[in-house]
Amino acid sequence: MRWLKKNKVITIVTSLLTISFFIYQYTFRPNESIEDISPDYLGTSIDFIRLATTNFDSWNTKVVQLTGEITALDKNGFTLNNKLFCQFKHEDDSSNVKANQTITIKGRVIGYDDLLEELKLNECIQLK
Repeated sequence: MRWLKKNKVITIVTSLLTISFFIYQYTFRPNESIEDISPDYLGTSIDFIRLATTNFDSWNTKVVQLTGEITALDKNGFTLNNKLFCQFKHEDDSSNVKANQTITIKGRVIGYDDLLEELKLNECIQLK
């Protein structure tokens, strides 16, 4: 009888450790890189602005690939077509862009500023 009780305890402890390991692996898995995610929208920034402002909730946190003209530059990012602010994924990416340049970017939609009527993207990368 004692041997049977000892086997039950070992089985329960082993099961708990295994389950804990898988929960830990699932919880602390690395995030997908923006480069690896396929975009939910491909097109021009002007078309996307019209689409996203009418129904923003369906585009929030989605990855998009847009082509547009840089109308303003900032140390943290740039503005496409006066209505779409893109924050760089890496700070050194700002040296590759110039005002009035047509650019294709990939980024994640993170918000809409009602006051400025501007869409916000982060983790933006320039595509060649």
